[in-house]
Amino acid sequence: MSAFPWKLLEVVKLLDDRAAADLRRQEAEVLLSRISRAVGLDDTRRDFTCFIHKLFYPSKSKPQDSSSDSQVPSARIHVTSILEKLFHLSEGAVRRGMDQLKELKCSVADLEQRTALLREAFPFQGYIQKVEERGISHEQLVRVETFAATHCPSWHDIRAAEDTLSMDTLNLYQLTPWCIKPATIERNCSMVELFSDSPCLPTNFCSHWWGEPLRDFVACIGRHCAVRQLCFRSTFYWICAYANRQHALSEELNDDPKQTSFYKAMCLADCLLLILDNVGPAMPFTRVWCAYELFMALIDEDRKKKPLLLDTVAHTKAGTFVLTDGFTDAEAKVRDAGFPAEAEACKSLRELCFPIHVLEKGMNLRLQEAQASEEADRRHILNSVVGKQLHELDEAPPLEHENYTEVNAQLGSRFAVACFEPAFKKGSPSLRLSVARALQADPWRRQLVLNIGNIPKERQAAAFGVCMAGLPANLQDLSLIWKSFAADSNLAALAEKLPISLHQLRLSFKECWEISDAAVAALAEKLPISLHQLELSFAYCSQISDAGVAALAEKLPISLHQLQLDFTGCKQISDAGVAALAEKLPISLHQLQLYFEGCEKVSDAGVAALAEKLPISLQDLQLDFNFCSQISDAGVAALAEKLPISLQDLQLSFAHCSQISDAVAQAAGSLESLRAWAAASELGAAPDLEMRLSSGEETAEGLQEKDEEGEEGEEGEIGKPSHESRRARPAAPAAPWRGQPPTLALPAPSPAAPQTRHSTAKNAETSSDTVLAEGLADETDVGSLDFAYRFDSKVLSKVPSLFGTFCSALLCATTLEKLQLDFGGCSQISDAAVAALAEKLPISLQDLQLDFVVCEQISDAAVAALAEKLPISLQDLQLDFSGCPQISDAGVAALAEKLPISLHQFQLEFWGCEKVSDAAREAAESLESLRAWAAARAARPRSEEGEKARVRELGARPRS
Repeated sequence: MSAFPWKLLEVVKLLDDRAAADLRRQEAEVLLSRISRAVGLDDTRRDFTCFIHKLFYPSKSKPQDSSSDSQVPSARIHVTSILEKLFHLSEGAVRRGMDQLKELKCSVADLEQRTALLREAFPFQGYIQKVEERGISHEQLVRVETFAATHCPSWHDIRAAEDTLSMDTLNLYQLTPWCIKPATIERNCSMVELFSDSPCLPTNFCSHWWGEPLRDFVACIGRHCAVRQLCFRSTFYWICAYANRQHALSEELNDDPKQTSFYKAMCLADCLLLILDNVGPAMPFTRVWCAYELFMALIDEDRKKKPLLLDTVAHTKAGTFVLTDGFTDAEAKVRDAGFPAEAEACKSLRELCFPIHVLEKGMNLRLQEAQASEEADRRHILNSVVGKQLHELDEAPPLEHENYTEVNAQLGSRFAVACFEPAFKKGSPSLRLSVARALQADPWRRQLVLNIGNIPKERQAAAFGVCMAGLPANLQDLSLIWKSFAADSNLAALAEKLPISLHQLRLSFKECWEISDAAVAALAEKLPISLHQLELSFAYCSQISDAGVAALAEKLPISLHQLQLDFTGCKQISDAGVAALAEKLPISLHQLQLYFEGCEKVSDAGVAALAEKLPISLQDLQLDFNFCSQISDAGVAALAEKLPISLQDLQLSFAHCSQISDAVAQAAGSLESLRAWAAASELGAAPDLEMRLSSGEETAEGLQEKDEEGEEGEEGEIGKPSHESRRARPAAPAAPWRGQPPTLALPAPSPAAPQTRHSTAKNAETSSDTVLAEGLADETDVGSLDFAYRFDSKVLSKVPSLFGTFCSALLCATTLEKLQLDFGGCSQISDAAVAALAEKLPISLQDLQLDFVVCEQISDAAVAALAEKLPISLQDLQLDFSGCPQISDAGVAALAEKLPISLHQFQLEFWGCEKVSDAAREAAESLESLRAWAAARAARPRSEEGEKARVRELGARPRS
């Protein structure tokens, strides 16, 4: 292909202006003769006569003697076709050049220079036949952004020629005529074909508004890649401006939306990425093409692949934020390790700061009111959405339709879930009401996860009302979390609202001290019979007793496959409650997790009663009896004796059970070792089991064989173990609780239910009907976004990646104002971990509370790393390093030196830090005294050795 003849565009322009661009043969010969001299063609080597003859007489191989045009009556050829043939240009190339001149209102020389720069920056790679296979990567988009940033000052808005363009506002409407079209003018290709000559299959389809600034758009793609942990180079996004050939759009589009490049690309993609601008804001909700793409993602049934994921990203001055459809890979790893609550906490933190004003637009979407640049597009798309046939697409679309309703409702509820926490932390009452209405309006929603526990206590009553008002009727999977809020009336209200369609139900009422047996009984009474999975946490609900456990057990659905009950810290529960639960365990159970940590009334008899009734089909069993001091080896033996043969995975916890021997505690560490210990107990070999197993002298299988032989024999030491060797004789099971069932709690205070306790707060008194009809009475906004979380040492030991996942989520919370993290007792937290956390602290923080009690790996280096990264706007700082023996005065001094000047309130704890002097500890009691102590310490002359020691302590910063 020859170089584009830019100089000749002036000739074409002149002929166009004179309406003389259609040439006869003689005119063409004269023009070519002049052109050859103008552009330096050697007409002695080119037979123009033959060239012209082939143009005007394509069916003849030789020129005719006649010089007239009579052989082809009125034969005329447009000058652009002649030039394209002469210079071997692609069809329409000259006309494209002319169109570009008109659009940019620039000179030919200027356009030639700009095109040369683009050709150098983005050389043509090759054609990709299928438009849907023209994906572009974030790395390639950055190249476009970089080029635009360099040349943007020389561009102007073609709609207002005097306005110079800026990268702050440069969008696709402006980039296309100055970059995309000139770059693709010669080859009539797409922008993607300047990056690759082979198919780039898109995994993500971008739905967006062309008016969003290019810089923001590229940031959105980059943030999505980072959050989803995708490769910036090899992950491809389908973006219409770069995938379609902008000089031949008619070939890429079609009256039938399902024949367009857009639809074909969506059929290839796995995820629709909705990119919401901060200009409109959220203009895609008003554009009909974007609305159609959302329809595709949510309810289109013609797409042969599984439904598209719907991720949403928005860019504001505060940062770039992503809402993911489900968990990221890192979060899913935590969930799959058996800790869904921890995974949900990471996701909640990551999405907490998503801009509320953008979310609110999504909750109020009305697809049928969306607009398009071309009215025909609007008609075709809306008619396609309602299912009309091809010949009906030009008709006026209906004003209302069930498909409009479904798209509006599904998208509205999706944003309502994302907006739930922010609405109560920093939203208006009208926004909270919108959340309730949007949730309730979506009967197609199958899963709902809400965390009331993260909401400020003074707002939890209102949040509960919204939650109850918004529960969709056809849910199959429901997860709700409370903390220190719920009372009996709340549980009773929730029980009344539970959808009968539920298959999975997860409820957490940790530290809800006002919950009693009456609430548990009310909830049990309404458990849907279709449940397959049930998880209930009543940890530290101190009023719950055997009566509540028995009431729950009585109503457990027989269809259950997975059951998890957490009664940690419920000290009124005894053997009778455990036995009552055991007696009613559904025989269909495959997975059973029970937590009775700190239930001091539970003894061997309770464990034996549970063992006696374990379902025969059980495959996974987890039992936690930590701090149950009445349990001994006999209880473990009773359990080991009755383990179902179907069991594949066993996790037992008997920490701080003083009557359990070390050998038994070690044997309980795995299913194989426990069975081996049980067999050895029968053979009188339990005391030296540990030594024999570790040395390889015995195996579990061998011990089981000896056990069988011992049962058959009538004489000898093996056949008749001595009384002394049977120290682990199984305990007898306890009898189930058979007392008076508790009176069911009611949704509101009632004299007929004297056992029901009610919170002093207005818990369930705000009915769901009132919320929807009248809204919320409170007319004040909440002040700030905050987040609180307590790390569990046991979870960190099992899923070390949790900490990194949490830090990544924290990096996304760029507008967070208050953060409370409790690492108490987490031995895994090291200097490097603290440094990594410090690096991710949002600069917007005003209140920071960190608890590192008994984190024994932490040293002065960690304190110094944290001090170095404290946000400059911080006003309230609380740090507790009690029980961290490696911290010394050097760490205290490093902290004092870096305290932000904005700090108003301050609290430091170094109890049990033996290297911290009394003077430093006293100084840490107030901000003023600490700063004075640090100044005095810095002023004291240091010995050479002391200075070297200080450098060693603080110089080596931990790496994150």
